Amino acid sequence: MQQIDFDGIDGVPAFVTLTMPSGQMGDVSASMFHGWLKRWLQFMKRHGLQHYYWILEFQASGNPHLHVLVWLDHEPEPLETFKALRSWVGILNKSGVGARLQGQIWENIDVGGEITVDGETVPAHPERVLMYLAKHAARGVAHYQRQIENMPEDWKYRSGRVWGHDRSLPLREQQDYECDYLTFHRFRRLVRRWRLAEARSIRDYDRRRAAIVQARRCLKCSRPDVSPYRGVSAWIPSDVASQLLDAAVNMNGGDYEED
Repeated sequence: MQQIDFDGIDGVPAFVTLTMPSGQMGDVSASMFHGWLKRWLQFMKRHGLQHYYWILEFQASGNPHLHVLVWLDHEPEPLETFKALRSWVGILNKSGVGARLQGQIWENIDVGGEITVDGETVPAHPERVLMYLAKHAARGVAHYQRQIENMPEDWKYRSGRVWGHDRSLPLREQQDYECDYLTFHRFRRLVRRWRLAEARSIRDYDRRRAAIVQARRCLKCSRPDVSPYRGVSAWIPSDVASQLLDAAVNMNGGDYEED
């Protein structure tokens, strides 16, 4: 996902949240959900959908919700976004699931502003939204949104995919840099400082506190044989990564080679 060329995507981005009623999830199988998602994406493709990325999350209550980052070939009118959300509700209603229009959200991504994702305010840009979603996708089964016991019974054994994309998103060429260990270690510490700065900008107190703790621990490793070589588990925008690497090189007074 980090290789996606956001500048190369011709389309109007939006962030969509689709929900299902938790009270009926005991009657909803994973295959039913994937069928609903397929039909909704087909509806959207008939109405200008060019690219998409989706991820499914389960709340602690067992209530699932679907985040979808979409790119359309035009600027949608309010009536179009209403019909897109109504389409999802109609698909579920036809299967006997009482979804409500009030539980569905469409947010246009106005680059340069801000957008709220799961209660967290992030810069309004497709890359920043995808960075947030990637953080969820990378969570392990210990996290409550990935814990088996928070899933409906049928999903515990055959959930199918919990994320996906259209496989035609343009990609940037991978860039490799070679440097000495001193520069590498300084780069890691600069990344930690950048993550701390990002965490401290979060407005919600509980989210900010948790993000600061995670940022401070991002370089910790219990294995001495691995610790000196461990990379950075963080999505860093390419321009930020380049600036941090330049700073690490200048601090070191050395050079690095681009492959």
